[in-house]
Amino acid sequence: MDESEKLVDKLQVLLLGMEERIMSGMEGRMARSFKEMEEQHSRRFDMIDIRLDSLTRELKLNNELLGPFIHSSHNVEEDIVRLSAQLQDVQARLKKLENPEPIV
Repeated sequence: MDESEKLVDKLQVLLLGMEERIMSGMEGRMARSFKEMEEQHSRRFDMIDIRLDSLTRELKLNNELLGPFIHSSHNVEEDIVRLSAQLQDVQARLKKLENPEPIV
């Protein structure tokens, strides 16, 4: 084997070595990047879970606090309907008293 072939072989070995180091370095960086992204997403999901739990507790508390007011508002609404009917009845009676039917 002449000098140029030895040089080519040596260059090929060096290039293969460089390629292996580059690939292993890239794999390492990719693995670290993937792990960092995974940790970042995990933290975000944890924050979302915490926020959802907080919102669920807040909604439950609001429902507990508003329950009596909603019940009272239904009672008031029923009273208004009843009183409105009574008012219409009284107005009809007053109208009859103001304009009595003639006795025949």
